[in-house]
Amino acid sequence: MYIFLLFLVSLIWGSTFFIIKDTVTTVDESFIVFVRTGLAFFALLIYNLLKNPQKIKQKKAFFYGTILGFLLASIYLSQTIGLKFTSTGHSAFITGSAVVIVPFLLFTLFKHKIFKIDLASVGIVLVGLFFLTYDLETDINIGDIITLITAISLAFHIVFAQRFVKKADAGIIVLYQFMGAMVASLVAFMFTNNGIPEISVNSGFSLLYLGLIGTLVCYFITVWVQQYVPAIKVSLILATEPVFAALCSFIFINETLNPQELLGATLILSGVIIHNWVKHRIKRKAARLAHRN
Repeated sequence: MYIFLLFLVSLIWGSTFFIIKDTVTTVDESFIVFVRTGLAFFALLIYNLLKNPQKIKQKKAFFYGTILGFLLASIYLSQTIGLKFTSTGHSAFITGSAVVIVPFLLFTLFKHKIFKIDLASVGIVLVGLFFLTYDLETDINIGDIITLITAISLAFHIVFAQRFVKKADAGIIVLYQFMGAMVASLVAFMFTNNGIPEISVNSGFSLLYLGLIGTLVCYFITVWVQQYVPAIKVSLILATEPVFAALCSFIFINETLNPQELLGATLILSGVIIHNWVKHRIKRKAARLAHRN
């Protein structure tokens, strides 16, 4: 079930690239992040107040959630700003490169053992991301540099979330994560703008979708599920996001994949499948040896 939920997150996030690209042309990027994280925070706050208001007083969850919240704001702000200057393909590839940064952080910060299959799967997925999303006709630009912050922040978010959810209530961590991101984006908006922008009906619906589905649902799942799924596997599955973005483009705007893009999508899915298959075999072998002993 946990793997399915992560694939669902990738599917939803894959549908948001074009929504953000369109919305940011008329709505300030800081305001977009403020609204989407604010919607997620207040929806989850109301739920917790109705269900068990005492839970929200957890100091550890507040501390961990605030850290993740600032990282989340960094992810959203840098990606949204970056999309103003670069293509969706470049943005998807650079964001997906977090899959390479996660194993490096795990080893550097926590001396986490990295297996050969982890590195091999990460390599396959990265090559697939390049073939699927990267357009050589678009020069490297300031948007790419800004989006690199997205990849680094996302990698730190995945790694830290893995640690934090084992030390405090995951649901309350997520609550304060949204609060931290909301406050950070509000501060950014106040320092860079003079007033609240006018929101069209289409932009309003886009913000609702980004807030309640793309943020509340997706980041709740992403943090909560890391109680059960290793960080490297999480990053590999989330790297399938561009595959679902291409699928959404095919369904909704009739875009088709060329042979290079099809190869890229196949490599990404292959890397994830191979990783899951090999890790499952390793676990089964270890279980048999333990049973014999």
